Amino acid sequence: MVKEITQEIIYKPIENDLQAVTAEILSITDKTLENSSLQDNGLETQLGHILATPGKRIRPALTLLASRLWGHFSKLQIRLAAAVELLHIATLVHDDTVDHADTRRGHQTASKLWGRNMAVILGDFLFASSARYVCDTNNFRIVKRFTETATELARGEHNEIYTSWQTDITLEAYKQRIYNKTASLFCTAAESGAILGEGNEKSAKDVRNYGYNIGMAYQVYDDLLDYKATSKQLGKPSGNDLNSGIITLPAIIASENGAKDKISKFFNSREEAKSDLLPITIEAIIQTGALEKTNEVANNYIKAAMKSLDDIPPSEYRDSMISLAEYVPKRKY
Repeated sequence: MVKEITQEIIYKPIENDLQAVTAEILSITDKTLENSSLQDNGLETQLGHILATPGKRIRPALTLLASRLWGHFSKLQIRLAAAVELLHIATLVHDDTVDHADTRRGHQTASKLWGRNMAVILGDFLFASSARYVCDTNNFRIVKRFTETATELARGEHNEIYTSWQTDITLEAYKQRIYNKTASLFCTAAESGAILGEGNEKSAKDVRNYGYNIGMAYQVYDDLLDYKATSKQLGKPSGNDLNSGIITLPAIIASENGAKDKISKFFNSREEAKSDLLPITIEAIIQTGALEKTNEVANNYIKAAMKSLDDIPPSEYRDSMISLAEYVPKRKY
């Protein structure tokens, strides 16, 4: 019987260090306020709410695993992994604010609780905290990559907003958008870990390619789950992308296979008619076989990710990265 791959199995070689990353992140409020006279301004409570619900921690885990591939251990790896996760959390806070989202992982968002203005400020605080941690590495190449990633993340969100409610999104435009929004941070998590772990130039490139393909697959599967998973599993409404005017890969494939008119009708319908048309449109997309084809695209990214590790020396950390690649297609939310 094949043993099920779980996050616990994947994270086992770095379990203690991943806990240290979580503790480091949870401590940022105390460290920021310890020399401040503004102890009661609400920041501690607000950040505590945002940081108290850890996600899957895939990105900081990837940083830790990549940094250990050549047997190099340093406390800076904890700092770098914390920087990666803080950058991710900051983007989620801003994304939820832009998207007017009420929930994230089943909990109320910062913008829902304290308003959009405050949510933007809290996201900015987390971005700045991430920058502070990455500067601790004293590695210009890593710092430069983080600044590039912040730009790419913003470009991805901008593109998604700018092209919303447009039905003529090309496959290449979609790929560029999901690279910017998702895969760019996976690239940075993997590559910066490899650099800090003292991998050579080719190895760092191989690990970056792994991060790229894992990130692309992760987002494609996420877009697929928006059609397949329940709202309870997702921690947000299912069908949310289409209902927000965002064309993802299933809709792109479906448009090329007979569902373009249905999608256009939904996009061009009056607001009061959208709730009735949404399930009809989703069903039309499903009937084209688009979900199966989307799954195939995501699987190809996973295969490419695993191939990128062919020349990396065997170790329990490499094994965990392979297990992570195998886990991504199996996640339910």
